[in-house]
Amino acid sequence: GICVCGLVGNGIVMWFLGFHMKQNPFTVYILNLAVADFSLLLIFFLLLSLILILIAFCLYNLVSFYLDFVVIVEFLCHFFDLSSLGLLAAISMERCISVL
Repeated sequence: GICVCGLVGNGIVMWFLGFHMKQNPFTVYILNLAVADFSLLLIFFLLLSLILILIAFCLYNLVSFYLDFVVIVEFLCHFFDLSSLGLLAAISMERCISVL
C-alpha cells in the first residue's frame, strides 16, 4: 500500500512540476528527486509483486531466476537511493546558500 501511494504521489509531483510549472533551480531539484523516488518505489513494487507471484503460483523452480534478478536490480536500488539522498543534500545546501 505504501509503494502504491508513493508511486501515485511522486507521479503527481512529476506531472505537475514537469508540465505545469515554470522551471527554476529548486523545481528541477524537486523534479529529479521525485523521479529518483518514483523509480526506487517502482523497483520495490516490482520485486514485491514478483515474490507474491512466485509464492502464489508455487513456481519454486523460478527461484534461481529471481535470485539472479535481485542481484541485478540491487545495483539500481542503491543507485536510486543514493541519488535521492544526494539530491536532498544538494537541495539543503542550495537553500542554506540562498538564505545567506
